[in-house]
Amino acid sequence: MANIRKVQYTLFAMLTFYMVTGIGALVLANIWLSSEAAPREAVISREIEKAGAIIGGIVAGTGIIGFVGAIAPIKRKDCLVAFIVLLIAVILAELGLGGVIWFKTLRMRSTFQDQWTNLWADSLKVAFQDMDSLSGYGQCCGYLFQTEVVSSGACAAANPATIAFPGCEEKISVFADGYLRKLFTSLFGFTIVNVFVFVTTVILIQTRNDEERYIRIGKKEGRTYIDSI
Repeated sequence: MANIRKVQYTLFAMLTFYMVTGIGALVLANIWLSSEAAPREAVISREIEKAGAIIGGIVAGTGIIGFVGAIAPIKRKDCLVAFIVLLIAVILAELGLGGVIWFKTLRMRSTFQDQWTNLWADSLKVAFQDMDSLSGYGQCCGYLFQTEVVSSGACAAANPATIAFPGCEEKISVFADGYLRKLFTSLFGFTIVNVFVFVTTVILIQTRNDEERYIRIGKKEGRTYIDSI
């Protein structure tokens, strides 16, 4: 029983970390969904935020199943097997979402120019024009220099040709790149945690199978076990 206890405690620790990642993703996604989107909506869509919330909820839910199985692995092998199956689905979902976000970093500049021209509301454009929180990037006007300027704040001018500020292309790209990299790096990091949880769970299942065999042999020999099948 000593070996199975060691694996149990290891899995408890891994599951705790696993659930923290899920709860963290769920809370963050819901905060984003309930808050003002600009300028974040230029980088990550509401659909991706909703997907993050769903995955976070699934992680938290599957973590409970993992705990139920880990508490009594000999009696609840079905819970451990179900957790393994669900964990594989979670890993694939997180890799998929991380891949979607990573792919957005490859086509930012061309996408953002089209979105600035055809999709973004003036309020979002102004948020980027006036953004002063990004180190090294101050006031800008329009996407490309003298192109699609929104006359507001420091960019308010009757003649856009007289505006001395640069376009916002570089500022938007740097902001988006940093934002997206943090997101897909976090998701891939969560996947690494999931892999460790997966391996630990497999080890626990194998250990409990060995323990089950010893219990069956012991019962045939007349021994009694508190943690029997």
